[in-house]
Amino acid sequence: MKKIILLFIIVFSSCKKTTNNSLHQMKAISIIEKKDDSPKLNKVVITGTTDDIPAFKVLNIINNTYLFGRPHLDFTKETISDSIHIVLNSIEKPLFSQIITASKAFYQGYAFLIPGDTISIKIKDGAMKFLGKNAIKNNFWSEMDKYTPAYGKNPYLGNINLYKKNVASIYNKKVAFLDQYVKDNNIQSELFINTFKTHIKQEYLAALVSPKNLKSGFNDIYVGDIDGLMPIIQKEAAKDSELIIDLPNYFGNISIEEFKNVNGLYNSVYFKDNINPYIRYYFLDSKYLAYSKEKFLAEKEFIQNNFEGEIENYAMARMFRDYHLKGFGKSMNTIELLKKSIDEYEDKFTKPSYIEFMNDIKEDLKSYNFEISESAINSKFINMNGDTLSLMKIFARSKNRIKVIDFWATWCPPCIKQIKEGKPFKDRLQVENNVEWIYISPEKDYGKWLETNKKFEHVLNFNNSFFLLKGFKSALSSSFNIKEIPRYIIFNKNNKIVLNSAPSPYDKETFEGIIDKIYDKN
Repeated sequence: MKKIILLFIIVFSSCKKTTNNSLHQMKAISIIEKKDDSPKLNKVVITGTTDDIPAFKVLNIINNTYLFGRPHLDFTKETISDSIHIVLNSIEKPLFSQIITASKAFYQGYAFLIPGDTISIKIKDGAMKFLGKNAIKNNFWSEMDKYTPAYGKNPYLGNINLYKKNVASIYNKKVAFLDQYVKDNNIQSELFINTFKTHIKQEYLAALVSPKNLKSGFNDIYVGDIDGLMPIIQKEAAKDSELIIDLPNYFGNISIEEFKNVNGLYNSVYFKDNINPYIRYYFLDSKYLAYSKEKFLAEKEFIQNNFEGEIENYAMARMFRDYHLKGFGKSMNTIELLKKSIDEYEDKFTKPSYIEFMNDIKEDLKSYNFEISESAINSKFINMNGDTLSLMKIFARSKNRIKVIDFWATWCPPCIKQIKEGKPFKDRLQVENNVEWIYISPEKDYGKWLETNKKFEHVLNFNNSFFLLKGFKSALSSSFNIKEIPRYIIFNKNNKIVLNSAPSPYDKETFEGIIDKIYDKN
């Protein structure tokens, strides 16, 4: 059984009806009822009433067939008084869609959009309810939410194994509720049953890979970070160096087959959010740092070897987007790779939403000049002596040297391991390749940072180790999108960004190869 010893390893506005004029109400009803005499092929009609009128002005129907689930674009909508009439065009196949809006409250429901159907909704007393045909199926999710616990109200509180136990319990309750609901309502539709099974399972998997530890500020709901699992595990491991996490057991021995369901791709936002993180943090070996060039190539190869058709296209496009958001492509060693990879899929990315996102990435890369931003280079630090200085000052004293910034923290086991064991390798690169190592910590506790610096004074000193003021909220962290550590950024002697997410020096051969190429170009 695969085990990992953690010494190395994360969419709105309320009033009552605006008038009581009965003539106005009759006019509204007649307008609503005479809508759409055109053929209903590939159309879905949505009608409804509300006691929260502004909510209808911002009602959205999410379409997950787009690259990233967003409101359906091809539609007509009219709201009159407390009534709404929407015609969704270009619905080519049955879709399971989230319908959301907000005003006095946040309203959401999940409905099956079946070409030719009409869906009726009612928003009243703070809740959204579906009426008419398929109402039993369309009200399922709201009923389940009402009678089962919410993942977002059962957050991670410091023990990942206990969190897993709680999350699994919630999942089992939701599965049991579905089974009973199907039985009680004599539901025979395979579309309904399979869609909800997939959606429920993927919601559970999302809670595992992105533990709910961030308070959203809405209804005391906690949310997760797509890259949040590994930092959480790192912090736990910092408290117990002997901690062993069995990831296959944590993830329930999940198989890659779980992500080959095209129905899930079209109908579950959780499926779409999960596929890439599971590849990145579970199915692939963890020796490469997330968002590094090596990890990019490994993920690309994994996707090509394990998926095909729409799922391959989605997973690849999502990977390109994820990496770009993390700054991948904004360094000399990655820009051409990202451009070439996008071009490689140009003939496969035929949907407008795919083309739009990929063109946006390529346009952004065209404008990048590999310079560190002015706000970032003026970020402030404190050294071990209590002196305040900027990155500009640090760079100024290191002219004609290759510079490696090592983002680390006292609570990060892989960071500490590299500081403890990496000195001989780093010293050799310092001599042979004129490399300067700059240790920057974005953590909050200056006292603990200082204590750790003294403990490793044979590596860390007032000249190379710095406490970053404002930490993860600093301009430097924002510029490089520092959200997890360790993170290594390499600059050439002219302070140009060569790699903004380099592999760990733990991988000596790969790291030294990168340094050698930079040195030879100098």
